[in-house]
Amino acid sequence: MDTIHVLLIDMPNTIRSYVISNSDSTYTVVLNSRLSHEQNLLSYQHELFHIENGDFEKDNVDMIELSAHQ
Repeated sequence: MDTIHVLLIDMPNTIRSYVISNSDSTYTVVLNSRLSHEQNLLSYQHELFHIENGDFEKDNVDMIELSAHQ
């Protein structure tokens, strides 16, 4: 599996997490430090799905999220 860095950052509660594809072929998952440990675990799993699903090679964000939530 690719290298994944994880950051806990204070963000508005409406933002749970996001993932960045870095230029060195690694990923950075950013989790909201204001949310519970349990929510951050769920968010991390969600972002891992995007990485494993190759979503960074796709164009339609709405379809990516729809697929991730099924």
